[in-house]
Amino acid sequence: MARRANLAFMAKVLVIDEDGAIRMMLGAMLKRAGHESKLYANGRLALASIDQGEAFDLVVTDILMPEMDGIEVITALRSRGCAPLILAISGADSRVDLLKAATNLGAQGALQKPFTDDVFLGLVEDLLRRYVAAIT
Repeated sequence: MARRANLAFMAKVLVIDEDGAIRMMLGAMLKRAGHESKLYANGRLALASIDQGEAFDLVVTDILMPEMDGIEVITALRSRGCAPLILAISGADSRVDLLKAATNLGAQGALQKPFTDDVFLGLVEDLLRRYVAAIT
């Protein structure tokens, strides 16, 4: 069972994953935790949304995706200065340390698939708490 975020605000979260079932699952978890989410199948579509003026508190991005992978998304977000928080997720073979590369490029969190609702939401809550603490 997913726990509810104990934050004073509803975060706006961008979720990018090519797997529709995972996108929908993450969106549902975030909604149950009291957050708003926008879901995209690839980085190009997500960045187009940002380029049109949408702002997000947190970006959750898969690493291995067609068209534009998560590493490219993280690099693009950092160059635009438009995402305060990035959580990288990946189901890739752990011998290929793409999640470490993601954190080296600026992701504040990384999570290996598969993961439970509690683990995902716990990390989301932790990242958002740290962000709120840093800006207040």
